[in-house]
Amino acid sequence: MTTSAEFATSIFPSEATTESESLDKRILKEQIDSLLSTSRSVFFAGYLLAVAFTALFYWRTKQPSILVWLLLLNIWQVIRLMASLKYAKTPSQLRNPEQAARGYCYGNAVTSTFWGLIPWLFFPHGDITLTSIMVLVLMGIVSGGLGSVSSYRLTVFCLVLPVLTGLSTALLWQGDVIHVFLGLCALAYMALNLQLGLEQNRLMNEALRARYENEALAHRLAEQVKIVERASLEKTRFFASASHDLRQPLHSLGLFGSTILRKLEGSPDEELGRNLMHCVDALETSFSSMLDVSKLDAGVVEVKEAPVSLGHVFRLLQTNYGQQAEAKGLSLRFRPGNKWVRADSALLERLLGNLVHNALKFTQKGGVVVVARTQHQQISVEVWDTGPGMSSVELPRIFDEFYQLGNLERDRSMGLGMGLAIVRRLSKLMAMPLTVVSNLDHGTTFKLRMPKIEPPKHIEMNNVQIANKTTLLAIKGLRILVVDDEENVRVSTAIALQAYGLYVEVADGAEQAHAIAHRLEIDQQGLHAIITDFRLRNNEDGITLVNELRRQLNRHIPALLVTGDTAPERVKRAQDSGIRAIYKPVKIDQLVEELQQQIFSKGN
Repeated sequence: MTTSAEFATSIFPSEATTESESLDKRILKEQIDSLLSTSRSVFFAGYLLAVAFTALFYWRTKQPSILVWLLLLNIWQVIRLMASLKYAKTPSQLRNPEQAARGYCYGNAVTSTFWGLIPWLFFPHGDITLTSIMVLVLMGIVSGGLGSVSSYRLTVFCLVLPVLTGLSTALLWQGDVIHVFLGLCALAYMALNLQLGLEQNRLMNEALRARYENEALAHRLAEQVKIVERASLEKTRFFASASHDLRQPLHSLGLFGSTILRKLEGSPDEELGRNLMHCVDALETSFSSMLDVSKLDAGVVEVKEAPVSLGHVFRLLQTNYGQQAEAKGLSLRFRPGNKWVRADSALLERLLGNLVHNALKFTQKGGVVVVARTQHQQISVEVWDTGPGMSSVELPRIFDEFYQLGNLERDRSMGLGMGLAIVRRLSKLMAMPLTVVSNLDHGTTFKLRMPKIEPPKHIEMNNVQIANKTTLLAIKGLRILVVDDEENVRVSTAIALQAYGLYVEVADGAEQAHAIAHRLEIDQQGLHAIITDFRLRNNEDGITLVNELRRQLNRHIPALLVTGDTAPERVKRAQDSGIRAIYKPVKIDQLVEELQQQIFSKGN
């Protein structure tokens, strides 16, 4: 068992505290260091106060003896300051805290006595103003100095008693009602400050004792805490930047892709368009759900369980990763076996996609097989590869953030090392136990277990959808204003909406938006809805712009905030504004549906 002396030695090596030192001595050393650490500022403040006090008294009373008092006080303070500096320059192991404590107490008592003699030596008879100033100054000295001396019990008495005893007795000696009342107040003030000072001292002593008892554990954990904080800071910076910057082009890609797919309907190239949108949809779903790993840590990602066909999930994985396997000359095979499970389809696809991608990345020959096996009432989805495998030393670390095998130089072209970290979080989130077995030169196998269910009677195909015909008929011909400071986003949104029969006006900021609204009002064409980004150029924002346009047109125009900014303060502001906010990337059918709801809701 580690002793208290060992605690102090490990935590304060510069103090060279030996095992034979008692806890009281260590506390004393801490107290004296605390006292002397503030000595310079205390002495300087005391010097200025003494000079100002003397100048005022000499100006009002013309007593030259007070100048002598000031000279003697400053000489004594200089002596104390020199002793304090000498102690500070003494090597820690040669310091004598007991002697320093006695010296400080004696010095503090003499200084306080100097101030306590003021009312007896220079009492301003008949000058109630000067008397009041004297009372306030002496009481202020006690209150101001109490915090700096309360770390050591004896210094509390050395400060409070000489100053306030001198003041109270001198006031009581005057004998009249006012001075007696002030004297009694000074006595009460002395009792109060003694109580406060001693209570502060008790609390500080208890805190010191508690610190020594807990410090060893804190010392052991300190390095681990620093590592976690650095990792968390790096992760937060990356995802905060990526969350906004990557959503913009991905949002445009989805809108352009949806428009292209509609133009290819019925043509020989329609299947190419659908495969493109499968990839875009997978990327959008994965990005929207998983980019911010901190959301997984915070437990705010919602699992939406439903019957999921492993055959459908495996087909999506084949579409998404088949080209990667083909480019490396690897085989990629899936064997779903017509099995169904209860899971969140998007999260499951993301989890298995990360495992397949990871397997393909590290496999140089052979291939990857993904199979679904029935084990009683569970399904075991297994990802087998013929890669180099891992040693037992490396295996426990593969789920750590930013850890990558064979990438010590941190080549960003090999990724960030977050894939398996996300896999671990997702398996825990969905309560799907994950195991891994690996042998050097014989590949790696990941096994994910999940609940088995019977195939549902009515199966809904999960294909790329567009807004329904009722919605199209309802919104066709309406005029929409799209405001975004990025040209790609403006153009892609306008093209996608025009394909549904909407008239679209675009603006890059508030100035163009106001001009367009003014022109439409003059031409009596009308403006039916606004779609705007949150952050615009020149420190403009979408919420302010929507409110300004509503005032300009003197009516409540339906509006949507379409943004890639997921910072907590902006999310809260969007919620508080009452304007519907959706986050990039957004599919065109979702955008049209949200637009229709805003235009035809009862509030509009």
